[in-house]
Amino acid sequence: MVLSIFENHLLGILVLLVLGSIALLHYLLFREYIHQDKLQSKRLKDMEGLVQTEIKRSLSLSNQVGELSQIKQKTQEQLDLIKLQVEAVKKGSKK
Repeated sequence: MVLSIFENHLLGILVLLVLGSIALLHYLLFREYIHQDKLQSKRLKDMEGLVQTEIKRSLSLSNQVGELSQIKQKTQEQLDLIKLQVEAVKKGSKK
């Protein structure tokens, strides 16, 4: 009889320990989930910052390429004009 009461109390204590352990594990799991979620959010914000920086850099390079092509076009026009002037001078000196 005493053994039966002891076993019932022991069984109750074991059940409480198991339930407490499960509750503790759930708490730790959710705490880790929240921590990882915060880290992931920070990583995403950092990545968005890098993407924005890269977009700005690409736009800057695109603008520079446009400016260089305009300079190249103007330079080519000036070279063509100089060539025409040189040819005109050569034709004028041959006459």
